[in-house]
Amino acid sequence: MSVHSVIQAMSKLNDVHLEMIDVGKEKQQAIIDNDSTNLTRLMTIENRLLRQMNELEQQRVEQVNFFLQEKGIRSQLNLSVTELSRLVFDSNEKQELMQIRDSLLSNAVMLKKQNELTTQLLEQSLHFIDFSLNIIVGVDEEMIYKKPTDTPPALSNKNNFFDAKA
Repeated sequence: MSVHSVIQAMSKLNDVHLEMIDVGKEKQQAIIDNDSTNLTRLMTIENRLLRQMNELEQQRVEQVNFFLQEKGIRSQLNLSVTELSRLVFDSNEKQELMQIRDSLLSNAVMLKKQNELTTQLLEQSLHFIDFSLNIIVGVDEEMIYKKPTDTPPALSNKNNFFDAKA
């Protein structure tokens, strides 16, 4: 019966992944809209969901260990869901386990793609801010008075406000 507890733990983990995807979509829109207050709120929610994910993952590992002990396996193996499914003999339970695994995998891939897109949006936003500041501030000139010469000051020594990538 403890395979049901593994499936339930994985189902809860999947639900949190779906919430993270929704928050990620809202976060992308907040970045596009330049809504920093909403972005801060969404990042707080995202951090809470990440902590919840870690707790659920620990619960899943505990449930898998209980299931292994129930089957007479005493070691703390780190089995994949496919390997775990070989220990399940009820076809309905095995099918349910594999379905939740597939759902978790697809949601994790979707979340990864979404995070990559969010990272690109943030990088573009930082490049735009750097560009805007450089236009507003202009080219830095030497702060010390020097006798004017025929050669113009080197533009390559210009300091940017954002010299490093974020």
